[in-house]
Order: sequence, then structure tokens, then C-alpha cells
Amino acid sequence: MKKYNLSNIMKRAWELVKKAGMTISSGLKKAWEEAKNMANEIKNVTIETFASYNVRRYSKPWVCKMEENGKYNFKEEIGTYTAAHGDEGELVVYEPVNGQVYGYGQKDYRGESYIRFAKWNGTEFVACNKMGN
Repeated sequence: MKKYNLSNIMKRAWELVKKAGMTISSGLKKAWEEAKNMANEIKNVTIETFASYNVRRYSKPWVCKMEENGKYNFKEEIGTYTAAHGDEGELVVYEPVNGQVYGYGQKDYRGESYIRFAKWNGTEFVACNKMGN
């Protein structure tokens, strides 16, 4: 599981070498420190953006934690939809947990509901199945 974007860290290190006059060693140390601090500061993260929708056909988008056995856990509020019902907005997860699988989607009252799963890897959500694979 990849936790840090190594390419961005190296680009940041070279930027520090060129612009701040650091050595590559000190630039890498500083870039790694910034990357680790950024990973620790993540609070609310958008899992998906939804377009405006017909409120009579679709439910408000939802998000929940997935249990290890693949069942949905709606017991705790772990996120929200940022817009009013029917408007375009983002589905946000509060303080995502590293390695946790999240289920999210939108019910279609005519049948085919939109359901997806994603796992938080520390920096972004990665699509997976409900078991995290």
C-alpha cells in the first residue's frame, strides 16, 4: 500500500534545491517532513462529487464505513453531502481512517442504485470492492 507520492516528494526536494539554495540531502529531508505533516493534517476528504439530480427519483448521496464481513455500518455519522437535496455537491468523509473501506452511493427509486466502495490509503481514496480488495 502506497502512502506517499514519491514523485511529488522528489519534485518538491528539487524545488527547494533550486529556489531555496538547499543541498539535495536537506531538500529531501524537508520534503519528507512536509509530506508526513500533510498526511497527518488531513481532516475532511471528498470521496466523490455528484451532479444535481431529480429529488423524486434519487435519494441524497450517502457514505458509511464497511465492516470486515462486508456489511454496511450506518451506526456512526462519518460524512455528509455538502449541498442541499437535489443540488450539485460533494460527498465528504470526516477524518478518514487509513486502511478503512467506505461504501457510498445514491439510491435510485426506479431500480438501479449507484453504489461504490473505496479504501483510504492515507492520501487518497482508492476504488475497491466491499471487502477492500
